[in-house]
Amino acid sequence: MNTWFDPADFSRPVITVQRHVTSRHGSAVPITLPPVGVLFEMGRALDQLTQDFTTEVIADRLPCFLDNPPCLRLKDHPQVCFTKGGYGAPAAVDTLETLLALGVKKVIIAGLCGVFDPRVQVGDVVIPTRIHSEEGTSRHYALDATWAFAHPELCAKLREAMRKTLEVKAFDTVTTDAVYRQTLNKEAYWRSLGCVGVDMEASALLQVCACYHVPAAAAMLASDGHPLSESEGDWDWGSVDFAAVRRQYIHQIVEVSVQLAQMD
Repeated sequence: MNTWFDPADFSRPVITVQRHVTSRHGSAVPITLPPVGVLFEMGRALDQLTQDFTTEVIADRLPCFLDNPPCLRLKDHPQVCFTKGGYGAPAAVDTLETLLALGVKKVIIAGLCGVFDPRVQVGDVVIPTRIHSEEGTSRHYALDATWAFAHPELCAKLREAMRKTLEVKAFDTVTTDAVYRQTLNKEAYWRSLGCVGVDMEASALLQVCACYHVPAAAAMLASDGHPLSESEGDWDWGSVDFAAVRRQYIHQIVEVSVQLAQMD
């Protein structure tokens, strides 16, 4: 039972994102962002973007509450913006709320996940239809936040784009707040629900977008493999060619986001 969300509470938040972006802590002159926003929940993505594409800076520092990441766009495709979300659900949602307040109407979440199911290998891309929530932020946005659901059309577009160069899997995933409480028993329970991988932000981001009726979907590159039992080896990060796979993944995210913007 979710006691954190009261659907009859119509009082305004003490701090609204709309007020914050124009406050001293935010920006005196708020910017207007393009309609499609890509939220990278992974390191090195913006660096890769600037290395491989001709980019322009929309904002050196987004007027978020917790962090102030830069926001970029492609010079040839200014209708899409790219930024880095905060790590963990609260920080990521802070960035997302800021994007939505500044004009973003469709959201692509591009991140990483650890995998604990033999059907998925490091380097695969998992694009879930739904994500199980074991983080707290979602429960402030919905009465039933057990599962967060991606927009079906955006899911289909992501899968189509990623399959051109990468292995795509369409299984459920889970989001958690606690990196060091992903026990073997907990991951066995997640497998029983049909989940194959875990991240720290995606369910909250989808839940917030659903709250505001903003189409959103998540693609997560499997970055590390987890042991399935005590008898297996230790947790392991990446693979020999992971850097090249990550680069291709970022390129495909760019391609699909531009396609989405051209559809509007």
